Amino acid sequence: MPDLTAALIALVVIAVLAPMAAWAIRNAKRSKRALAPLAGMMMLLGAFLTADPPPPPRAESTARDEEDEDGAPDKTRPD
Repeated sequence: MPDLTAALIALVVIAVLAPMAAWAIRNAKRSKRALAPLAGMMMLLGAFLTADPPPPPRAESTARDEEDEDGAPDKTRPD
């Protein structure tokens, strides 16, 4: 019985969303020319204002050694 209930709910959701999707697609085709300037502005903004990538996780960041700073090996570590 739960399988039948889930199938009926899915069928109702599809029956409700399908006409709305068809209406949205039909209206999007009509208004394509009206939104062309907005699409151009969004393209220009996207080209010049890019999002910065997130910083790497702490596990991937490397600790600096004394050898990195002055080029001489650290005398406290055994070779």
